[in-house]
Amino acid sequence: MRVRPSIVVVFFSVLTGVYAPVIAADGLSWNRVSSDTDRTSQEDTTKKKDEWTCAPGDDGKTWKCEGEDGAVAPVSVSPAQIEAQMEAQLEAQLNEAPPEDPLAPDLPASLFVLREDLPPDAVRQLPNFCYGEYQLPEFPYPPDADDNLYPVISEADRIESKLDDFVTLEGDVRFAQGNRTVRAKSARYDIKKGAASLEGGVRVVEPTMVLQGEQASVEVDGQAAELGNAQFLLVDSNYRGRSRKIVRTDAGDLELLGNRLTRCEPGDNGWRLDAKKVTIKDGEIFGTARGAVLRMKDVPVFYTPWIQFPVSDDRQSGFLFPGVGYGSEDGLDLAAPYYLNLAPNYDATVVPRLLSKRGLAIEGEFRYLSQAQEVILSGGYLPNDDLYNGDFTRKDFRELFPGQPFKPADRSLTHVEQKGQFGPISSRVDYTSVSDRDYFRDLGSDFAMSSEIQIEKRAELFYNFKGASFRLWAQDFQRLDEVAVDPYRRLPELVVDWAKYLGPVQLSVNAQGASFDRKTENLAGIDTLTGERFYVEPRAKLPFTWPFGHLAFTAGYSFTQYDLKQDVTVPGVRVEDLNPDRNIGMGSVDGGLIFERELEFRDTELTQTLEPRVFYIYRNYVNQDQFPLFDTGEYTHSYSQVFREDRFGGLDRKDDANQLAIGVTSRFLDRNKGTEYLRMSVGQIKYFDDRRVSLYGLPADDLEHATSELASEVEARIASHWWLGGGAVWDPDDNEFDEASAFIQYRRENQRIINLGFRRRVIENIKQTDFSFYLPLSKHYSVLARWNYDLVSDRTIEAFAGIEYNNCCLQVRMMARRFLESPAGFVNFVNVRPEKGIFLQFVFKGLAGFGTKVESVLTKGIRGYYTDAQPGYLDW
Repeated sequence: MRVRPSIVVVFFSVLTGVYAPVIAADGLSWNRVSSDTDRTSQEDTTKKKDEWTCAPGDDGKTWKCEGEDGAVAPVSVSPAQIEAQMEAQLEAQLNEAPPEDPLAPDLPASLFVLREDLPPDAVRQLPNFCYGEYQLPEFPYPPDADDNLYPVISEADRIESKLDDFVTLEGDVRFAQGNRTVRAKSARYDIKKGAASLEGGVRVVEPTMVLQGEQASVEVDGQAAELGNAQFLLVDSNYRGRSRKIVRTDAGDLELLGNRLTRCEPGDNGWRLDAKKVTIKDGEIFGTARGAVLRMKDVPVFYTPWIQFPVSDDRQSGFLFPGVGYGSEDGLDLAAPYYLNLAPNYDATVVPRLLSKRGLAIEGEFRYLSQAQEVILSGGYLPNDDLYNGDFTRKDFRELFPGQPFKPADRSLTHVEQKGQFGPISSRVDYTSVSDRDYFRDLGSDFAMSSEIQIEKRAELFYNFKGASFRLWAQDFQRLDEVAVDPYRRLPELVVDWAKYLGPVQLSVNAQGASFDRKTENLAGIDTLTGERFYVEPRAKLPFTWPFGHLAFTAGYSFTQYDLKQDVTVPGVRVEDLNPDRNIGMGSVDGGLIFERELEFRDTELTQTLEPRVFYIYRNYVNQDQFPLFDTGEYTHSYSQVFREDRFGGLDRKDDANQLAIGVTSRFLDRNKGTEYLRMSVGQIKYFDDRRVSLYGLPADDLEHATSELASEVEARIASHWWLGGGAVWDPDDNEFDEASAFIQYRRENQRIINLGFRRRVIENIKQTDFSFYLPLSKHYSVLARWNYDLVSDRTIEAFAGIEYNNCCLQVRMMARRFLESPAGFVNFVNVRPEKGIFLQFVFKGLAGFGTKVESVLTKGIRGYYTDAQPGYLDW
């Protein structure tokens, strides 16, 4: 039968907010009636034999119990004793020897669908180490719909109502309002007392949550409710658990007493949080656990009297999961981050950090987001580092300067990031500064930063207007290695680019004006020069493009003017002309063809291409030996460099050229899918005149060679998940390889990776091998390793090996690492002692993790490995 009484609407509107109802006192020889509401709910129930209905006596010390024959028997047991007995019994039920899953499995298991039963789209999105996911029934309305706006539909096998007294529903009771449903075996609403009770497998289902318990009690007027011996599933965060009692207060807050909760799948006890009390306030998305014990495989690993954990992706102020580590150099490293959700568009994180051998530090980050810009300000400060004086560690200082006093140094980090769009003007700032060159090595957030040799500081403004683009920017560097010469600061530079088609001809102009400065102490010659540089280059280009090839004619002229200064107090050679200029003309022809043929290989239809290319360029010679080197360096020779217009990057050197570059590329493509199975390229430059321009004006033998080195590269997909590649630069005059590299890689998604590589460079005297892998042993266990070996010095540069356990709720990594890392105060890298360490990483998925430095080692050390950004407290 189906009814829609108005009284049920009031009853259900409160019930659907029930996250925690009353506890059923199973096992006692009487039924406790905790209030007039409960007593009323029992009045019309036929009493069974040996059953008593009891209520507190008038004296508050005894119980007044009524039997089936109407007899009244006083019971000399205090309500406090009964309450204590019930609490003890329920605590025993909660802590009794658990089954395979320490949480009651029937609620999560009934909603959990195994991988083999999921739709194909859901299986493709599910990680391999997860064996299923929760699937709720389809809801009739959008998930964000307001359920209170919909009518209440009630169903039951039997419904009885007494006007202005009560409503009783029995036998498969079901209430539905919008997307909410409540089911129970029986329900009773006391109209006079404004109280309702449900019994027998009470289940509440809505898009964000599922609850289940034996008995529920609701106070309609006060909006309070209780659910006893309850199970719950929070859909958004996949948290599931079991509580001795769940209480919903008048304010709509949830209080869960005696809890076990986890994000692991049913049947998996990878980790769980046992807490005396969990509070989830109405409208907030962080839960607060008190008296919490974190357990892994039933083993307690962490206790905290108070902790917050997310129940959705939204942000909330509070302490985040602490970071804990230990190292032989720093000692105990403990960080306690506190997150401040200041407003929807800006927040902050403050991190007190204790390093037992260094001192107490403070770190922080502030973020601001608007429609126009995004700003991140961060930094750190460690006063009086007990292990560092600004140049040397305490141990090295005592070895180098015995008997001298060691003075601890203050250490700091400042970082600013900004991206903005203000109408037609866009901006970008990336600024980082550290107090000393060893900051990242000692205190950095990850291992990857410890190998950086310089930090770039940059600020830019962009503006586009009717075919013209304007860029105003400034740039500076901070060296983190032992090199004493500082790079030039660009303070600032204006770049203007303009391009327009005039019929088939493309006209363009590039103009730049920049000011450069740096400290010139202990320098000599052109290295002591500072000043301004002005550059302009108009060009005309006639391009032709066809399906079978391309051809382009280019002509240009460049003018450069310097306004230089030289510090006269610095000894050395004086530069006579402080206002030199340069006029250079150029012309080039670039053409290429594409030939194709069809063939078959192992029943695969292929297309092979043959793509010859020629590139001729002429540029007149100008002596530039007295020009400074503000931002210029020489490119490394490779196949792509064969077809570059310039040998130098930057504007302070323009090489003379009368040369023809010839190259050819061949590809093997799948005719139907377009997959590239093989690409091979080889190229060389023919010089018609000796080249005369060099970086420092010094003659070089290779400038007189008739041809360049022969450059080649190859990359092949030799199987569905195997790639082979490499490159080589052969010097025909010296009859040797100047450079050579080769690699073979097996990569299947991000879970099976094998790399073997070799690299050689004659100029830097580098000859290294590199072997790494990340491979699964089973669905949940993987091994990872890297060995980077230098054949010249016969030393291991870096080696690590580890094992990983991964499932849908827990990730554990243990890794041993040995690596070379030179402090800035030491020039001789060969004598550096290797550092060793054992690192441990835990990620309790959905809760928190520590030891995240391991992730950066894998990202940098294993070619092809990447990490997806994990949603967390600070993701925007």
